[in-house]
Amino acid sequence: MCGISGTFGRGDRAITETMLATLRHRGPDDGHVVHSERFALGARRLAILDLEHGRQPMSNEDGSIWACENGELYNYPQLRPRLLQSGHQLHTTCDTELLPHLYEEHGASLPEHIDGMFAIAVWDEKTQTGLLARDRMGKKPLYHWHTGDVLYFASELKALLTIPGFTRTINLEAMHHFISLKHVPHPQTIFKDVYMLPPAHRLTFRPGEQPVIGRYWDVDFTVDPELDGQPEEALTEELIRLLGQGVKRRLLSDVPVGFFLSGGLDSSLSTAMAAEATGRIKTFTLTYANESTTPGKEQDRRWARWVAEKYGTEHHEETIEFSNYPDNLKKILGCFDEPFAGVVSSYFLSQLIARHVKVALSGDGADELFGSYLSHRLAQPMAQFPEYQRTGNADLIRPFENRPEYLRGLLGPDWEWRAKLLVFGEDEKRSLYHPDLRRELDGTSTADYLKTTFARLTATDPLNRILEAEFKTIFPDQVLTYGDRLSMAHSLEVRTAYLDTDLVTFVARLPGRVKIKLGDTKYLLKQAARRYFPAEMVDRPKEGFLMPVTQWMLGDLQSYVRDTLSPARLRRHDLFDAAKVGALVDRLYRPGADYTDVNKVLAFVVFQEWYDLYLA
Repeated sequence: MCGISGTFGRGDRAITETMLATLRHRGPDDGHVVHSERFALGARRLAILDLEHGRQPMSNEDGSIWACENGELYNYPQLRPRLLQSGHQLHTTCDTELLPHLYEEHGASLPEHIDGMFAIAVWDEKTQTGLLARDRMGKKPLYHWHTGDVLYFASELKALLTIPGFTRTINLEAMHHFISLKHVPHPQTIFKDVYMLPPAHRLTFRPGEQPVIGRYWDVDFTVDPELDGQPEEALTEELIRLLGQGVKRRLLSDVPVGFFLSGGLDSSLSTAMAAEATGRIKTFTLTYANESTTPGKEQDRRWARWVAEKYGTEHHEETIEFSNYPDNLKKILGCFDEPFAGVVSSYFLSQLIARHVKVALSGDGADELFGSYLSHRLAQPMAQFPEYQRTGNADLIRPFENRPEYLRGLLGPDWEWRAKLLVFGEDEKRSLYHPDLRRELDGTSTADYLKTTFARLTATDPLNRILEAEFKTIFPDQVLTYGDRLSMAHSLEVRTAYLDTDLVTFVARLPGRVKIKLGDTKYLLKQAARRYFPAEMVDRPKEGFLMPVTQWMLGDLQSYVRDTLSPARLRRHDLFDAAKVGALVDRLYRPGADYTDVNKVLAFVVFQEWYDLYLA
């Protein structure tokens, strides 16, 4: 049930059908539209529950309330009997059918009563009210455009681009943030006046009025004193219980479920729990051709095979060649409809998995909850650096005990040193702009965006502050975005047990010292993993689920990069100073270039390719 579109304020069936046609990849099994004078709802369906009777949109008994959904409700088994007991008539075992009845019970507070990954649309014919809502973590996308007396909405930007009269105008502020962040931050999009509904938010709309948007749920990263006082053994037991519960909830399906198996702890742990709960399952691993692989990726392959053998899975591997990258980059940008320079590996693995199953579980969310990235590893050492200067206790700045000068160079408030880790700082980024663009964006700052984000945090624990800031911004806008778009491009629904609401609520309130302990990342999760895997696997260095873009960019892709960022192509929009962008490219191909140079050039390559696809 993976693609929706519609209109509130006017029942435009034709436009809704046109929008829906662009979303066929999200739901190839069926497509349907309902409408009246003031609304239209459309849904493309990937049939996962009640394969024969789950056509949506669906209504209540008298047809006064209609709803459609992208995603899955994991508390469906608990909600359905309650509604039946209250006298509601249900004719299918499809979770979407619950929505109009839940709206009858709860009105606009409906999102507070459902749990899962979802983007939903509901129309109340009696009160002429429309409701949109997005799940708590931001797994499923939902975009909207309000013009005149009509609100248009859809699961992907490409659907809104088909609306007659829509003008494709670049949102320059969004572009400015993209160049530093590698993604466009919500609620903005790359197109002016089009917005993404933020995670854990709802939108209500009545014809003739402005949409009202508000948060319906929030996650608290403040350390819980009761959890802070518990022994690690007790915390580990609770973590195992909650993760196992999350895995079981995500096995809700009338079709087979597969598993991403990278060979790392996150995917391996959820795979092991599922195998114990259900028996034989299918697992899938992405590998690289010999010239592109690394020792770390070979270890990933080794341990993925070990897990598959231990738990008796039906195991599949997919090998990709780097020569596909330029052509595939254009296909990948077509999945996002806006510039995106984050991870894209899952595009290829999803392509493999979709040949076998419609639903798969991944390990997304573990890094962001327990702490793994550079910014997470820096949080405690940066907060404790003044004490280290006084005492010389190297334990205070692990794992940077041999690099105190690096920490000294970052000193400042947490938002400030976090901003120094972005792809571009403000001054360098602006120096690459055309003077007219520099003037247009005067006063716009990605560093200030981070400062505002950090000012709203609930956490005081140094690590939890970084985790909270990223969980509410980079995580949904980048990690969950590529997880959704690159899997749904192949009609594959991806779930993750690490984003179970109960698990997230528990882990968020743990103290940072059990998430990263003396520089050991994801410490508590590793303690749980020791129940399933040998120490050699648990303690080995992590290598992310990435494509070796750095290696490729520094090698055989040089001619592609220079052609993409040539003065002739940059003149198509005249947003950047062609000579200075050329100098940036030249710097990349001098001796000593590193991954930071690659990321900087890649941001401009991605933007140019996107521009040529959508606006040239």
